[in-house]
Amino acid sequence: MRNTEIVDRIKATIDQFYSYPQEIIEKEELYFIGGVLHTALHLIPTKDYYEVKEYIYRTYGYDPGGCTDGQIQFYEII
Repeated sequence: MRNTEIVDRIKATIDQFYSYPQEIIEKEELYFIGGVLHTALHLIPTKDYYEVKEYIYRTYGYDPGGCTDGQIQFYEII
C-alpha cells in the first residue's frame, strides 16, 4: 500500500468520525482525533502527517495542534 492510499484511508476515518451525532463529536473529538493522528505519526512520512492535520483543520475547523500557531505538540516529539 502506498502512502497516498494510507493518507486517504486516514482521512476517510476522520470523515467517518465527523459523520457521528454532534454530542458524540463534542465528547470524543480530542481523544479520537488524537489517537488517529498519533497512529498516523508512526505510519506515514512527516509531510503527509501534517497534510492530514491541515485537512482536519480546513475541513472541520478543529485544530489538532499546530495548524493555527505552527507549534508542534509534545507527543509529536516522542
